Amino acid sequence: MLQGRLGALLPMLCICAAGAQTDRDEVRTVSPLRVSENRRFLVTEEGRPFFWLGDTAWRLSVLAPDEVEAYLDNRARHAFNVIQVHPGFEYPDYAGNRPFLENDPDRPNEAFWAHIDDIVAKARTHGLHVALVPMWGQEYGKAFGADAERARRFGRWIGGRYAGPSHVLWVASGEYDAINGFRLPISAGQKAVINAAAEGLRDSHHGTQLMTIHPGAARTSSLDFHTDGWLDFNMLQSGHMIDCEAYWQPENHALIAHDYALQPTKPVLDGEPIYEDTPDGVWAVQNTDGLRANGAAVRRKAYWAVFAGACGHTYGHNDVYPFCDPAHPERSSRLPQGPGRHDWRTAIDAEGATQMKHVRFLMESRPLLDRLPDPSLVVGSPGGGLDHVVATRAADGTYAMVYSPRGKPVTLALDRLSGDRLSVWWYDPRTGAATPARECERHGEREFAPPTSGDGQDWVLVLDDAARDYPAPGARPQ
Repeated sequence: MLQGRLGALLPMLCICAAGAQTDRDEVRTVSPLRVSENRRFLVTEEGRPFFWLGDTAWRLSVLAPDEVEAYLDNRARHAFNVIQVHPGFEYPDYAGNRPFLENDPDRPNEAFWAHIDDIVAKARTHGLHVALVPMWGQEYGKAFGADAERARRFGRWIGGRYAGPSHVLWVASGEYDAINGFRLPISAGQKAVINAAAEGLRDSHHGTQLMTIHPGAARTSSLDFHTDGWLDFNMLQSGHMIDCEAYWQPENHALIAHDYALQPTKPVLDGEPIYEDTPDGVWAVQNTDGLRANGAAVRRKAYWAVFAGACGHTYGHNDVYPFCDPAHPERSSRLPQGPGRHDWRTAIDAEGATQMKHVRFLMESRPLLDRLPDPSLVVGSPGGGLDHVVATRAADGTYAMVYSPRGKPVTLALDRLSGDRLSVWWYDPRTGAATPARECERHGEREFAPPTSGDGQDWVLVLDDAARDYPAPGARPQ
């Protein structure tokens, strides 16, 4: 226990030292986050809207410091603002250091945790928040069994180690239901272990860092933890299926809508949709030779989730989350995830990775904090499967956005909006470009046809109250 107590004193020294070694001009102030007043979104400490655009970097500790720097630089350039990192219980880092001596969570291995300190410090210099996942569900079972107080002690230790940095967030467990072999419900004793670890985290940071928890697929954290006081926002894993409904699973827009309607009101986001280049339904069919998710699939999941009411979105790539490297074949995703096909250094610039910024820029180009989902904008059936149409608008009706996944025409009830005339734009999720605005009268029902249609031809229709003089969709602030 002495080493654990000493370890709790070291992080601030490590992180401060890392900051001291960095050129002052390169260190960015990354504001702590909190939940917005309407409990739907995230905002900075100053109250500015924060659109979560995350990347799953679960195994980032397997990269050496210079490789970590290259990864973080790339994600910042692609406008990601959160990385989801899993230190873990048993996995070694790039130098072979394991998190705990003899897998004893009361005996942290300082060599390993110094590398995590460095990752956290480096992320700050790139303006990135770090969502730390202390352990996966099955790791909690291995580490603590039914000993909730030992789990609480661990939570207080790791929470204390990273209580200082303003850019740290917490995902109390990855795939928490793995503690029960992904069978629901988890037992009262299993939940007590996870709750104790989460409460230990909160005991250390005193509520200054946001917290959530990550479930298995296709599930949401609200199933087991929605009313727990430490849970600031819900997270779901919609799973590794191009079309969830084809596997008799709820799609992410349905899971988001479910959590959006819950009381008490909490923000929600999809923390793990299908990874780019992952074989479709691989967990369900155990087949790695099938169709793999492309840019269109990951774009569709993002716009579906956000327009259904999510406060942001997380992207992932099959070759990036484990950091596949030909020189380290043990890192490649094996069955049932599917073998890695690309070096992570190439995969970080995959089509979908470079296009995720466009959903963030689109949402930030309009007032964000009074936005709500509105299926009633769409006249008739919104469609199902890959053609499902989702709509969102400002609470006062001054703008609306409608996503058509394969460019099919949409008919809208314009009386849901405000103003005498509307500015009409088509926004391209592939490029972030918008067509020149044209105007139409705001009354009755009207059909709008996207510029192109077919697989991969997704479009966002943006309608603005013409009197508001909004900028082009996706325009960045000057």
